[in-house]
Amino acid sequence: MPSRTRENAAPVSFLPTLAANLFPLVGIAVFEWRVAELLAVYWVEIGVALVSYGVAALFARRPVVLDGRQFYLPGVSPEADRAEKWERDPRPLDLPWSLPPVYPRNGRLVFLTLVTGFGFLGFFLAASPGVVESLRSPWLGLAAAGMVLSDWQHLSREFFSENRYEELSAHMVLEIPGRFLFFAVAYVLLLGSIGLLSLVFGIFLLREMGIVVPAFELADLFAATIVVGKVAVEWSRFRAETEAEPSGFATWFLPEDPRE
Repeated sequence: MPSRTRENAAPVSFLPTLAANLFPLVGIAVFEWRVAELLAVYWVEIGVALVSYGVAALFARRPVVLDGRQFYLPGVSPEADRAEKWERDPRPLDLPWSLPPVYPRNGRLVFLTLVTGFGFLGFFLAASPGVVESLRSPWLGLAAAGMVLSDWQHLSREFFSENRYEELSAHMVLEIPGRFLFFAVAYVLLLGSIGLLSLVFGIFLLREMGIVVPAFELADLFAATIVVGKVAVEWSRFRAETEAEPSGFATWFLPEDPRE
């Protein structure tokens, strides 16, 4: 990512994001949410993020550079020879109302990324019918809306208010939700596998000791673990967006800049 000269943002500016992402704990404690409800909230958030960043990527001015890249979006690979497309005149399309121009050459990459991303989300819905049923809850919609508004705030501040669309390529913009989706899938699969094995082993061990733990309490604990993991991810994303030189896990959420 291009170097930044601004100072690090104050941690207090993370509070709205923290509040939005802790609200599911209220759902677990008050509305008896389980894993299906949490996954429904995150499904909505990721879906809206894909569309939002897809639109933002159309404004990205810089050409896509493939040399030296380690993270590739759909339709992009080291063997793809698209240098001519990105080196010629970008031919921007001017928009009304003082909006910045869009670059039609970014359209194919945006389309492929959205199709692939929603393909993952669609497969997840097909495999988890309980998530679809959970989407009807108004409180769940409120939680999802809070997270979406938080994401839009980040996107507006980090991409448009500081004219960073002039510094990024479409690939770099789309990497942000792409990396989040990749991590979310890996995290849920890993946590789900570990959680399932732990629950089975824990229930067996407790029963051998003569202790009976209600299943709903174990489900609450598992759901709360997912919420805590999501908060840790959001804090890492916040650091990646606001720190001049982020380190550690936060670097995963930085789009690659092949020029560096």
